[in-house]
Amino acid sequence: MGVAVPSASARNRSTRRHTTKFRAMAHAFVDVALPAAGLLPESEADLPVDGLKYELKLVRSHTDDAIDVVYRIGDVYMPGALMELNHFLRDSHNQEVSFIDPRTFDVLHTMLAKLGKNDSPIDILSGFRSQETNDMLRQSGTTNAAEHSQHIEATAIDLRVPGVPAPLLRDAAKSLAMGGVGYYPAGQFVHVDVGPVREWTFSGHAARARHKGSRRSRRNRRA
Repeated sequence: MGVAVPSASARNRSTRRHTTKFRAMAHAFVDVALPAAGLLPESEADLPVDGLKYELKLVRSHTDDAIDVVYRIGDVYMPGALMELNHFLRDSHNQEVSFIDPRTFDVLHTMLAKLGKNDSPIDILSGFRSQETNDMLRQSGTTNAAEHSQHIEATAIDLRVPGVPAPLLRDAAKSLAMGGVGYYPAGQFVHVDVGPVREWTFSGHAARARHKGSRRSRRNRRA
């Protein structure tokens, strides 16, 4: 039995259709903006009883953990929900918990809103990272962990959204101009943070090549 192979022109037409669809999707989220700065209530009496609800559904697919919370109502962050999120986004290596900057949740929520994916779960790859864990990852040479990582400051998230291409997530995050946005093609995930505005793409192969080159250079110098 023969196998039909698409002609070059058919493949080109298919590629153009996918490119056109992707570009159309990329222009579909420009009208959604970040919410105004939120407030932390001083007491239970300051908690709102109504207003626009901001909900997040987070999962860790490698552990099957999941959380679904309304973290903000109107302009007020909900302390109980923030505590749950802080614990969920703890350092998975040593279980250390930190206070995640609530603006990080606004970035996540607005990214989904821009993509029309408000009800979609966000697959968390990394949240808060202790100095101990960050040092360990840097020494391993297997990641792009920065010496002064925003993960240590509890202002960063590495994530995927099932069914949403990582480049589209990256573009949605970049359009917010809220902080750092990193794109990792090999792992097909995106880093977002609320630190200084900047962007990068990390190619693991290129990094490994540089790492090997530096080792060869050191051996040559010793020789």
